[in-house]
Amino acid sequence: MPAEKIKFKSVQEAWEAIEAIGSSNSEIMATRAVHVNILMRDVPGKRARTLKRIYNDIGAEVAISHDAFYEKEGVITDMIVMGSIYQHREARRILADDPEMTSILDDINEIVETETGDVQQRE
Repeated sequence: MPAEKIKFKSVQEAWEAIEAIGSSNSEIMATRAVHVNILMRDVPGKRARTLKRIYNDIGAEVAISHDAFYEKEGVITDMIVMGSIYQHREARRILADDPEMTSILDDINEIVETETGDVQQRE
């Protein structure tokens, strides 16, 4: 039973590999197979903590500074947002009604969708 590491650079690539083994529900699985790490700079601490909390709740991760994590007054932090395409989309859905998060979510979405390709594009 040989095993090898496999990495997908796009949803289309993941979808094709999943389809090739005869699996069903390929569209959802493809968005879970592609991981995207995003570096964001100069994020207000409160927003960084909010994003970290939501990403942690859905099984993803956001690295923020120690000062931001411990709610130091007025802190601005860089952060690394880490998750699958599915997790990035889920975080966007959860935070959709929070106007303070709109610009951060838009920036994340732009990178996720541009860099990986959307399942809808293959049809």
